[in-house]
Amino acid sequence: MLKTKPQTPLLAILRKLENNERRDEFAALAGTSTLYLYQLAGCHNKSCRSTLAKGIADASLIMARKYGSLPITMEQLATMCPLPDRE
Repeated sequence: MLKTKPQTPLLAILRKLENNERRDEFAALAGTSTLYLYQLAGCHNKSCRSTLAKGIADASLIMARKYGSLPITMEQLATMCPLPDRE
């Protein structure tokens, strides 16, 4: 398991789920792919649509109850990555 602190709450959840089967379950519950969750968690994709954010938040509650991972809110998803500078 990785020793570095996760950069985002979503990455913390993905790590806490510990195996690909659980991560795939989380992605399916959220209505997306595991790869896309990692893109969001690493701030490689700057935003997700509101229905997907709601799905991720709802799925995180289910996974937290089932596997002891952390829940995430829509607000945390919206603010976990730095915003690009506006000029």
